[in-house]
Amino acid sequence: MANQSIQRAAHILSLFSYSQARLRVSDIAKELGLPLGTVHGLVSSLEEVGFLAQAPNSRKYTLGLKLHELGAIQTATMDINQKASMPVGYLARETDLVGRVGVLERDAIVVTLSTQPLEGGSAARPVVPVYCSSLGRAILAHLPEEEVQEYLNHVELVQYTSKTIVDEKALWTELRLSRERGYAVTSQELLMHLASIGAPIWAPGCKVVGAVSLNGPPHLLNGEKHEEYAQMVMDTAGEISSFMGHHMEPRFKGAAPKPSARK
Repeated sequence: MANQSIQRAAHILSLFSYSQARLRVSDIAKELGLPLGTVHGLVSSLEEVGFLAQAPNSRKYTLGLKLHELGAIQTATMDINQKASMPVGYLARETDLVGRVGVLERDAIVVTLSTQPLEGGSAARPVVPVYCSSLGRAILAHLPEEEVQEYLNHVELVQYTSKTIVDEKALWTELRLSRERGYAVTSQELLMHLASIGAPIWAPGCKVVGAVSLNGPPHLLNGEKHEEYAQMVMDTAGEISSFMGHHMEPRFKGAAPKPSARK
């Protein structure tokens, strides 16, 4: 019974989104297919501990500030963020562009660190698709092919712009290119004014645990400094990987980066 209540409470919290930021108890009951009384009790309990809050002069509820507090603690104490903070900050300052770190979580990339504030309606989104972001492609390119195919089998490839790659064969080609050169690129695939270069972050045991990206206008990222920016992103990813305890084998001209199995 306790487990069921926890699951139901989690489902209630997961109903809130940018497009659905305020909900009535009746809305929640309808979404979950539960009796009104049951949902009212769960909502009251979540409000007591600060996970939900009733909007002023309204019967609607919003996410509570306790979740913001816990999120801030979780973000600040994430190992990858602690290791990446200085390198990503340096990358952003040197290029005057935006640096980000992201991890793969349930078929999406969660941006855990950004040198620009994260907003749901802007280019600096806290959650982005895997297949059309440089962070996502940098990770996908180094996962086993069966895991990538499993992801593609159950994720809808939405065409956000005219340049979004939604053809599976073309996406596989892009992932193989990303693996060969050591970095992934996207340009105007999620937003028309945004291009990005991403590289994987490694942990001991040749495990990809995230990615770092450099983001900015297409005319800058795709211009004459593209190769320089790409090298800076790979160097930043290598530094973070080193801080994570991973060691890269030396790279030679013309050879793709190869992670070392040393711990």
